[in-house]
Amino acid sequence: MTLTQLQCLVALAKLGSFTEAAEELNLTQSAVSHALTAFEKELNITLIERNRKGIITFTPVGKRILEYARSIVSFAEAIVQEAKAEQGEITGKLRIGYIPFIHAGVLARIITVFQERYSNVEMVLFEGNILEIEDWLKQNIIDIGFLLHPSVEKNSTWILTDELCILVPSGHHLEARGAITLSELEGEQFILSKDECSFDIMNQSGSKEEKITPHVRFRVQDSATIFAMVQEGLGITLLPRMMLSNSLEGTTVLSLDPPQLLPIGMVIKSQQRSSPAVQAFIDVVSMVSNIGKESGGL
Repeated sequence: MTLTQLQCLVALAKLGSFTEAAEELNLTQSAVSHALTAFEKELNITLIERNRKGIITFTPVGKRILEYARSIVSFAEAIVQEAKAEQGEITGKLRIGYIPFIHAGVLARIITVFQERYSNVEMVLFEGNILEIEDWLKQNIIDIGFLLHPSVEKNSTWILTDELCILVPSGHHLEARGAITLSELEGEQFILSKDECSFDIMNQSGSKEEKITPHVRFRVQDSATIFAMVQEGLGITLLPRMMLSNSLEGTTVLSLDPPQLLPIGMVIKSQQRSSPAVQAFIDVVSMVSNIGKESGGL
């Protein structure tokens, strides 16, 4: 068993293609194929299967072994980073997962400051819903996750607090209310994002006695499309305030009564086993968020 074999397995799982896996690892496609064939022969099991269309799937045992491979590859990368850090250089790869509900300006500011300080660190972004981010952390697919209501308290860093708001079209019967209770939204037609983060937030809103099941008329991927559909009167939506533009003509922003606050945090799998790049990123996040809180910005 070699590290190259494990790297090939991890890259293939991530990219789903021998060609792309080879490109990422700076190997030839035949080298990747040979490495995995030799790995299977050594273990005397089948890890991956390909159908007639060339689609790759992992066998049940292949999926289980993949989890170990990801951990080993991650630790190997951390070893190299530790050695470089001892020589005064922060390097390596940093994989960051985030949900669309995290305001783009917040994440962009953090990344900008980090890259200015640590230009030798390659950053890769993964967009997903809350459950995907948590799962990617467990499987070592990402190093850091940005989440609403971060659940792993001892390995999370609070960044800021947002507010959950309702966006309604002009002329809507709730428009003049200013603030509304969750129960008043019962029966309303919602336009929500496909990632289903809205459902997670909705379930966390209000008291246990005050829960609603949203009637979803449309599910849309792009937030700009959601805004346009609300403007046209096709429904209402539920979003953090930071995602709402100041120039949403034809709409009205309403608060919930009582206000529903959304803690936004950064989560890592382990403080003790985090790489130098992860630790450097944590430091930058803390610095940027503290500056933002003092100035009333971030």
